[in-house]
Amino acid sequence: MTVKPFPKTAFKYLIYECILPCKWPFLICMILMFIETNIYNLLNWLIAQLVESLKSGVSIEALHKALWFVGIVAVCEAINIFLRKEAFLYRQKNLYFSVQDRIYGRALSYIFGHSVNYIINKQTGTLLAKTKQINSIQSTFSILLTRFWYWISDIVLKIFLLSFINIWLGVLFLVCSVLVAVVNYYANKASNRLNKMQSKAEALYTGWLVDVISNIRLVKQFNRINYEKKRLYTLLRQFIKIKVSTILVWFSSYTGVSCFIHLCSIMMLMFAVYLWSKSLINVGDIVFVLLTLNTGFMWLSELGINYRQFANNLAYIQAGLEPFYDAHEIEDLPDAKELKVKNAEIEFRNVGFSYSEQKKIFDGFNLRIKGGERVGIVGLSGNGKTTLINLLQRAYDIQSGEILIDGQNIKNVTQASLHQNMAIIPQETVLFHRTLKENIAYGINVSDKKIKQAAKVACADEFIKALPEGYNSIVGERGCKLSGGERQRIAIARAVLRNSPILILDEATSSLDSEAENIVAEAINNLLGNQTVIAIAHRLSTLRKMDRIIYLENGKVVEEGTFNQLAKKKNGKFAKLWKMQQLKERN
Repeated sequence: MTVKPFPKTAFKYLIYECILPCKWPFLICMILMFIETNIYNLLNWLIAQLVESLKSGVSIEALHKALWFVGIVAVCEAINIFLRKEAFLYRQKNLYFSVQDRIYGRALSYIFGHSVNYIINKQTGTLLAKTKQINSIQSTFSILLTRFWYWISDIVLKIFLLSFINIWLGVLFLVCSVLVAVVNYYANKASNRLNKMQSKAEALYTGWLVDVISNIRLVKQFNRINYEKKRLYTLLRQFIKIKVSTILVWFSSYTGVSCFIHLCSIMMLMFAVYLWSKSLINVGDIVFVLLTLNTGFMWLSELGINYRQFANNLAYIQAGLEPFYDAHEIEDLPDAKELKVKNAEIEFRNVGFSYSEQKKIFDGFNLRIKGGERVGIVGLSGNGKTTLINLLQRAYDIQSGEILIDGQNIKNVTQASLHQNMAIIPQETVLFHRTLKENIAYGINVSDKKIKQAAKVACADEFIKALPEGYNSIVGERGCKLSGGERQRIAIARAVLRNSPILILDEATSSLDSEAENIVAEAINNLLGNQTVIAIAHRLSTLRKMDRIIYLENGKVVEEGTFNQLAKKKNGKFAKLWKMQQLKERN
């Protein structure tokens, strides 16, 4: 199923990816918060009325009235405690976790939907950091609901209650609230740019750190520890410098806003006393004004903090959105069908392809491979051998022509069905940090018996059984606990289990020593059955059993034939390459 890209701005992402898909839980959370603010302000009003009732002096009537107010206060406080707990649990379960689960699933699906080329051109650490960034939605939601919405509804209610006491109290509080919000906005505007810079600096540092840790063996082998540490310290210092600047700018603006709020509070209190002196309000009303200033302006004093955090969160999310709105390079067509393979005949028909506009790799390239035929692809580096395999797997889309499997254009079938019908043994096998059993059966649900049978065919059973944990042995990150030959045999065992009609050997023995090569070559021969086989080989001796060998040069077939035919061809390019390899092996 095609996953739509995320919006390009953090605000749209928040609306369309987080709020609208969960609009009903979000609305319920808003209602619960509004009820909570109503009860809180009702408590303030009851306390003010209690003070007013005590003003008349001690009497049975006054005592009954006071106790009545105290009872209502107690009930309201109990309701508020219960409501606060239930609202918190509801937000966590039905909104925060639900949105995170949805976003995380969408993010992973979209990342996996990118082409292999896109992913390998991005640092692993950077992709991980960006996935984490767009999932930092809980604190953003928390600010929206428990800060902005709570405070807005609280302030609106306070304006209404103050206006009920005296219209001019409500008007003055409204004016002060608007002025404080405006001052807050402009005071924090200066830190927005620094927030974005901080997010980018953090992502860069995290990406570089993960890249270094992932390649720590290479770093140590080349004695580059000090270089990498120096580079990381430079990035870290840059990040900290930006963070310190952000804090200093914010603190200066916060101090100025706090002074302005203090001035508004004094002005409000002075006006309330003036109204009392004119007998327009009573003592209880002044108490309510005091409580309102204590909470209402307290919210406004923290508005700058939360606005800064909200802006920082949006900048943090914005920096993480890039891989999620970049268009997928390779996509299934809306009406793509499943690939149906019967004979596994492959045809490249007038194929044109280039990685850039500067150089054409293939231009009108034609090649037909019969079903069940074993074809070797040779040629000097940079002449299109690996590109040919990548195009067959649709790692890239061709610019012209067609690639057909049993007459079906691979562009018209689903990528999943295309890959399902191919097994590949790469030059460098990468394993997961899991057990050997899990690595052999990756993507296939089979019994332990079949896993061991596949390992025997791949000449891997013997070395696996010699390990302390046998098939349950952990291979280490990227299979670092195994030798190159052992990793290749695991890849062959995978191909045995997959039993796909098309088998691709991408220089499967080129990085091995002679002994390991012989073992792996034997394992490959055990694997070969009736599949259509395409084998790219650096060592030409591994192609002796191929039905046909294709020699590529500048993206064109310049020679083809059996191994013996090409090896004996006078002035042939394959023959020349074969003689050079024989001479090199003798020396």
